[in-house]
Amino acid sequence: MTDQRILLVEGESDKDFCQQLICTLKLDVTIEPETPRSLCQQAESDGIDVLRIDVLRIIALPFALTRLSKKQITHLAVIVDADSSAQGYGFLKRRAQITALLEQHGYIIPVLQNPLNQGEIFLHTKAGIPSVGLWIMPTHGTDGMLEDLLLDNLGNPAQQSLLNKADTAINELGDLRTFKDTHLSKARLSTLLAWQRKPGMSAGKAYQAKVFDTNPDTSTIIPFTTWLTRVFQ
Repeated sequence: MTDQRILLVEGESDKDFCQQLICTLKLDVTIEPETPRSLCQQAESDGIDVLRIDVLRIIALPFALTRLSKKQITHLAVIVDADSSAQGYGFLKRRAQITALLEQHGYIIPVLQNPLNQGEIFLHTKAGIPSVGLWIMPTHGTDGMLEDLLLDNLGNPAQQSLLNKADTAINELGDLRTFKDTHLSKARLSTLLAWQRKPGMSAGKAYQAKVFDTNPDTSTIIPFTTWLTRVFQ
């Protein structure tokens, strides 16, 4: 069996950031879906109106689990956003959505254990079928998304000052503000990254440029990178 390691993510920003982490950690991992837009088009052509999380849950993850059971891939992990309880989602509901599908495919779903922020790795009931890792952004225990994890881990006081100015600018938009409240974290991070030495850099490039804190003693990104290593080592 070819040693093929697959990481499933929701969107392009997740893919970009995780790709940089994978390179930094020197992990041999392929991030999928490689063409999320084509998956969305497939879903739409089938008459299914779905969000990206539903594309992953309905199409990409079941397909990957089938490949896993056939030993076409050796390692599998899933990263999704918790989003917010106000949207009808949140950490607990998102976990229930994913674990229900894993359970249907024979995986053992234990009761949540503390601390929650370590991610999870689920074992299969049958020996020989690889485990599946799950991380729900931002911290595998709180509501939110990737952007919240990054905004909570700025690398130095100068970056925090920039974010404060970004918040002021956003608050002063008034009627010019067109994005939804649920996208506030995305707007804050995008504004912050627009004001870097290379304006408009991606989250992955910003990680490489030390915009975010990676100190093992202070950064809450570290549990995420530790989980990635555990899944794919």
